[in-house]
Amino acid sequence: MHHGIKTLSLLFTIIILSTGCSRLPLSSSGKGKPQTIVFYDTENLYDTANDPATAGDNAYTPDGRLEWTQEKYEQKIKNIAAVLKATGGGNGPELIGLSGIENKKVLQDLVSSEALRKSKYSIIHYDMAGGRALDVALLYKPKAFKPTAQQSIKINNGGAADAPGEILQVNGELQGFPVTIFVTQWPARARGRQGDNEQRAAAATLRKEIAALQAADKDARILVLGDFGANPDTNVMQKVLKATGRPNPYYYQELFNTFYVPYVSGMGSYYSRGDFRMPDQILISKSLVNGRGLEYVRGSAIIHNPEKIKFLYGKYKNTPLPTFSGTTYFGGYSDHFPVYIQVRKVK
Repeated sequence: MHHGIKTLSLLFTIIILSTGCSRLPLSSSGKGKPQTIVFYDTENLYDTANDPATAGDNAYTPDGRLEWTQEKYEQKIKNIAAVLKATGGGNGPELIGLSGIENKKVLQDLVSSEALRKSKYSIIHYDMAGGRALDVALLYKPKAFKPTAQQSIKINNGGAADAPGEILQVNGELQGFPVTIFVTQWPARARGRQGDNEQRAAAATLRKEIAALQAADKDARILVLGDFGANPDTNVMQKVLKATGRPNPYYYQELFNTFYVPYVSGMGSYYSRGDFRMPDQILISKSLVNGRGLEYVRGSAIIHNPEKIKFLYGKYKNTPLPTFSGTTYFGGYSDHFPVYIQVRKVK
């Protein structure tokens, strides 16, 4: 990555943010308890059974290429659960978006784990059509969030073959306020145009759904949690999806990318080819920035990267400690760090 260009981008972004924030109303003095919202790409959370309907799980069996035993699976569940519980203060997030999920069984095992059992999470999940890819899901604490509707949205690839990836939409009430939550995972951009086209198809599909919500109510409260396979400053994020680092509510159709500034500051949730990237992001509507009933806690966008989930030595020091690298078993957590934000009631 060209650090000179990145530094200029950071300076430019700070100027924009300063201008935008100066136009925002001051938050009310009456503020509620922060609610933590996390997204975590779990890096292939498979059970040990071979499901013929699920593409890619052959290696994740005791006799498969990765020798995926029950003991390794249980350790993976324990690891992911421990990370989730520790985010946002250690009591477990109110909302959890997940990707890299094989099926509902692994989610049931996750919420039944020792670390998460007391939180009594409920699950919203759809199997990806045709078993073409891993799934996304939403976990929630019923005391904080009450769903009213849900659907799995097919990505429209312009009449060509269906684009990989999935968009989960959940409507409900968070702390008594209506919100719409999207959880998604897009394919990483491959070399050549195909990967770019698939990302654009996903972004256009999601933007269409968001535009419909905003047409009905320009102050609709929207949260988008995902692994977008693209950095915050890419055209697919800023131009197609209209997710930017600009919080100014005048541009209400845009989403505010809460991880734009962390990215241009040199941080990242995923390490590849010698540099950190930020595919994992949480986007919010401007209605959550301006403090109307439910607000984004400014500065709460965090990449959760405690030492225990990182390599501590060697070439990959301070990068995510994965379950596997190739066929080498590390017994780690994920090749992504989780990201989270907080929101709260304002009176």
